[in-house]
Amino acid sequence: MTGARNFNILLRLWLTVLFAGSAIAVLPPYIVACKKNEPKFNECIFNTIEGLREKLIPGIPELEVPPLEPFELKNIRLLRGPVGARLDVNLTNIEVKGPSSFKVHNLKSNLKDNTFTFKLTFDELSFKGKYQMDATVLLLRLSGKGDISGNFTGYSSDVILRGEKVLREGVEYLNFERMKLNIKIGVAKVHLTDLFGGDPVLGTATNEVLNANSALFLEEIKPVLESSLADLFTEIANKITRSFTYKELFPDK
Repeated sequence: MTGARNFNILLRLWLTVLFAGSAIAVLPPYIVACKKNEPKFNECIFNTIEGLREKLIPGIPELEVPPLEPFELKNIRLLRGPVGARLDVNLTNIEVKGPSSFKVHNLKSNLKDNTFTFKLTFDELSFKGKYQMDATVLLLRLSGKGDISGNFTGYSSDVILRGEKVLREGVEYLNFERMKLNIKIGVAKVHLTDLFGGDPVLGTATNEVLNANSALFLEEIKPVLESSLADLFTEIANKITRSFTYKELFPDK
């Protein structure tokens, strides 16, 4: 009887430890809980973001987090000028690479209203896609279609990410509003193929003119980039916070 009683006690202890351990180990190893009273709370959030970077590139299927790159932009239409000096360019199938090079600076968090502000920079964003152009420059007709490629450097954005607690089955979760971006792009370079039937001289000259006036191109692509990146990063953030409770992510102790 004594042996059976001791066995039952040991079994209860083992089950207690097993279930207690499973309750504590809710978060996967690539997500670190940041305690509310953590003296270096902002640093903890920053380190968690950095630790997630490699997982975000291919996506996190178990959390339904989409791949960070490449991602596609919506069609972009650049239509400027009167009939005699018209520029009409339609860009489609635009694929962007480089978001995984993001760096977070000056992160400030406020859990009272669940607001996070920071500066986001990228080493470089490159893109490729298809173009169709119909333009008149100095009475010269430019018409054609082909591949377009390019890159942005000196890219940065001020970011505001606002969240609110929501109840699901009586448990609090964090849900973010759509991220707000204010993009600044230092330099943009573009290259179009098959201009003038692939003529190397006229094609090169036209690309030089387009790059010299890249501000027009930036004006059109900037809001599309802002919108697409805001949607992507907000979706990633919400996929993660919907998978874990508020207390699991930000425990009191």
